Amino acid sequence: MARPLRIAYENAFYHITARGHRKESIFYDDKDRNVFIRKLDNTLKRYTIFCYAYCLMDNHYHLFLKTASPNISQALHYLNASYANWFRTRHQLNGSIFQGRFKSILVDADSYALTLSAYIHLNPFRAGIINKLEDYSWSSYLDYLNLRKPQIDNLDLTLVLSLFSNDLDIAIKQYKKYMENNQLMEDPLKENFQGIALGNENFIQKIKSKIEEKSVLREIPFICSKPSYNAHEIIENICRIARLDKKELMNKKRGNIYRYLALYLIKDLTPLKLTQIGELFDMDYSAVSQAVRRFANNYKNDEEIKIITEKVSTALKIR
Repeated sequence: MARPLRIAYENAFYHITARGHRKESIFYDDKDRNVFIRKLDNTLKRYTIFCYAYCLMDNHYHLFLKTASPNISQALHYLNASYANWFRTRHQLNGSIFQGRFKSILVDADSYALTLSAYIHLNPFRAGIINKLEDYSWSSYLDYLNLRKPQIDNLDLTLVLSLFSNDLDIAIKQYKKYMENNQLMEDPLKENFQGIALGNENFIQKIKSKIEEKSVLREIPFICSKPSYNAHEIIENICRIARLDKKELMNKKRGNIYRYLALYLIKDLTPLKLTQIGELFDMDYSAVSQAVRRFANNYKNDEEIKIITEKVSTALKIR
């Protein structure tokens, strides 16, 4: 059977789920859950992703995310692989922890942000684990009620709460009331389009158009299949490996090969356009193009830069 499409583009919203292999637990205790939360926090910052709701259950998890860049597969591969390796080591297990690939559905946030966040937060109640949602610590619901400091830096509550009121206190009370009144809500994801997208007719048509435009067949559709990385992450790795500070790397002096290396890798490994790279380095887009071309031509003849490039590339690999 063909795999569902994995669609990625800038500023896309997703509902993400990943389940344990053969429906087995992926969290045995609170230490496991705490480690996963830390790894999730790190992943969101590393890949510039924002989270609007999450919930950890014993044998699966739910995330409501927005990606600034088309990198959902890279981010979730990094998260799941990192956690699975840690989980196997801690519990002395062999074999797969997760049941194949994670599942992703594109979401029309304008129409479904509220119901999706509610559905995610209601998971432990629907499973009969708790009688009161406030008694469950492993979702973002307590953060929505302002009952604790968020455990995830990139958790954004405003998308949903602002639907009720611009006054935070009022919005929190109304969200809590909404949750209490909709505890038996149907799963909104049942309304999805072919396991790909959840949204109104215009949103679904937009997704169909994207698929048609890019001749998408399977897997990761209309982005390049190689991983994409964060520009600042690339710069930090070059500075660390070459033992430079950022000011030295960004210096415009002629012959600054590390600056050229950064330009080359950022163009090659990130979804940034030449104009965006130019803004980062205070350069015209044409100058970026020339610098990258010059580096590519000289790269083969410079053993030192070749070694550093290989080390940076190795440091960035997530597979």
